Amino acid sequence: MNKIKVFVVGGNGFIGSEVVKSFQSSEVEVIVPARNELFTTDPDNDIIIYCAGNGDCSRPEQVVESNIIYLQKILANCNFKKLIYLSSTRLYLNSELSTERAGITIQCDDNRRLFNLTKLTAEECCLKSGKNILIVRPSNVYGNAFESKLFLPMIVKNAILNKKIDMYVNQDYSKDYVSVADVSETIKKLALTYDGQEKIFNIASGKNTTALEIAEIIQSKISCEIVWHPNSTNENFPIIDISRIKNTIQYCPISVTDSLSFMIDEFIKRFHKEEQ
Repeated sequence: MNKIKVFVVGGNGFIGSEVVKSFQSSEVEVIVPARNELFTTDPDNDIIIYCAGNGDCSRPEQVVESNIIYLQKILANCNFKKLIYLSSTRLYLNSELSTERAGITIQCDDNRRLFNLTKLTAEECCLKSGKNILIVRPSNVYGNAFESKLFLPMIVKNAILNKKIDMYVNQDYSKDYVSVADVSETIKKLALTYDGQEKIFNIASGKNTTALEIAEIIQSKISCEIVWHPNSTNENFPIIDISRIKNTIQYCPISVTDSLSFMIDEFIKRFHKEEQ
């Protein structure tokens, strides 16, 4: 039997690179295709994990290309044993329910609705392909992404370098944060061991954390000023339901409030080295 190959599309990105690392101890060959490459796969053995994506809605053509068009080319031209597509729990924005079977509403006043529309379209392309597909919806992923423009890395970096954090959300603004390690390990388990009927899984902590809680943790580690700016943010996220993934595999996500201080320590080490 040929060795299983795992193709990690977007394997040089923040989440994708962690997925690559998670497979390196397994008896599989990990391949990171070049950008927009169409590659050949074995339909009996090979697994594709689609981590490519773009959330910068000021560049709509790149969002559509990364989230839909390249995926659709792979679905149409590649045969594979399984494909896992990374979507997002942002689909549940301003919804009451967050189960995988819940109806999805696109908010007309959301300036990032293109992201949600493309993720939902990509999910439907996967489900309509007739191929063996899994869809995972991670919540807000965090980790030691030192140059990331994601919320947590950016505010930690600003606290260290500028001794100031500008917050453009209210103190009680809350959402779910999930460790990139939990996401990558869960994807690995679903890729190598899962063969059930369910096709969509939330990957989250199952607990919302407020902006104030995060600010207080950062201030406990770094002497910095928190500036709460007036804003018109109209984003409310329900508690993400993780019962399906917990009933499917062994899944015990770490809390962001438990791991944020360790992440801050790593950032401090990194930026102090750069200053020397």
